[in-house]
Amino acid sequence: MIEVMRISARSITVSTVGLVPGIRRLADEPWPVYVAISLHAADDDLRTVLVPINKRYPIAELEAAAWEYFEKKGRRLSIEWTMMEGVNDTLDQADKLASIARRLRAHVNLIALNPTPMSTERPSTELHIEHFARALRVRGVNVTVRDTRGRDIDAACGQLRVMSGNSRRPG
Repeated sequence: MIEVMRISARSITVSTVGLVPGIRRLADEPWPVYVAISLHAADDDLRTVLVPINKRYPIAELEAAAWEYFEKKGRRLSIEWTMMEGVNDTLDQADKLASIARRLRAHVNLIALNPTPMSTERPSTELHIEHFARALRVRGVNVTVRDTRGRDIDAACGQLRVMSGNSRRPG
């Protein structure tokens, strides 16, 4: 027997790295869901390195699709930002991010990178994250510093992987 889960669409957030056609298609659907955009960099050069799909859908296109979604749905957007030490935690990035967030009337969620053995990047320090958050707030952006959970069992965001024998590889 199949049991139907009764979940309100208003409680659902669709997370995307910026697939512009998908955001536009979602804007035309009747569901009142939230959209969270994993941005991670506020200029195309850095974002293309961190999020390769940016090459196909650069920030200006992504921002236009996100604004269309906001206008059609009237639902606040979220921008997800993984804090990486010396990579995207600079005041220059905070300034550029603040401009994007203000234009989109978006809420920004900051979370420290969950390091993995296969990654050369390291998480920003707690103090650095707080300075970055303060820089956003001073520029008029609503921001939340998110807690990382699951790191101790390799199940935190960005850490999930499959086991193959005794070795681990990205999942």
